Amino acid sequence: MHFETTLPNEKQLVKTGTSRRNYTTIYVGLTPDLVKKLRNFVGKEGKTESEVLRKMLDVYFKYIDKKGLPLEPLRKTSPVGLKFLPRSITKKQDVKLRGLVEKTGRKISELVREAVESFIEQR
Repeated sequence: MHFETTLPNEKQLVKTGTSRRNYTTIYVGLTPDLVKKLRNFVGKEGKTESEVLRKMLDVYFKYIDKKGLPLEPLRKTSPVGLKFLPRSITKKQDVKLRGLVEKTGRKISELVREAVESFIEQR
């Protein structure tokens, strides 16, 4: 077996210093009703779904830092008919979400659904 590697051609475009460096992608399971509400809110704001989701998560994290985590029993079932959407969030938000998953034992999608629901209810 023989492996050969080559460096990119001088004229080939190589991504360096992209703005995506501080972001990561998560797959969020949202109910069809929440997807509709999120898209309506996106239309009003004139931003992408990922930008709006990042804003919602920031508000949710501030609420948790201020009031603490709401105590709820572990849910063994998920809503039926979830739509899984890939969305980009900052790496800091990803670390915070994974920390909350470790503390609560809940899924990332569950926490994001709670963040979206609470944000939309406040508006």
